[in-house]
Amino acid sequence: MELLRHDPARLGAQRAGRVRLLRLALAAGALAGACTSRPPAKDDAPSGPYEVVDGWPRIPEGMVFGPALDVAVDARGRVLVSHAAGRTSGNDAPITEPTILVFDPETGELLDAWGEGVFLYPHGIEVDRNDFVWVTDSEQNRVFKLTAEGNVVMTLGEAP
Repeated sequence: MELLRHDPARLGAQRAGRVRLLRLALAAGALAGACTSRPPAKDDAPSGPYEVVDGWPRIPEGMVFGPALDVAVDARGRVLVSHAAGRTSGNDAPITEPTILVFDPETGELLDAWGEGVFLYPHGIEVDRNDFVWVTDSEQNRVFKLTAEGNVVMTLGEAP
């Protein structure tokens, strides 16, 4: 998977633009991975003021990544990705691997990983102004409020 990096000389850096860019990059990477065995090429990138950053994100060897389901950026600029650790929807048991991955925005280095045993399918992720992480689980019909370290603070909804 690769990241499309914004060129500050052509456009002003905006947080909302980074989030859209990261969502696009992860979606494109996931789609490319699903359609072909080769990694996305530089000419797979959309035209515009973006450049492909090879090797972003850096996933540790042996870790299953994807499908990427959603992306958020916290107040420190870290990139949070909810993913299903190789699963598809329709799970009836919590995913035992970390489902929320936290990356350095510049290097793509994995800084933190959590959420194991909590989610069946962590479909959406957002970070609020107080740096709480909100994750929707489409299989449990629940919304989870978590600390930046992944501790559950509140759960909304009831499991079916």
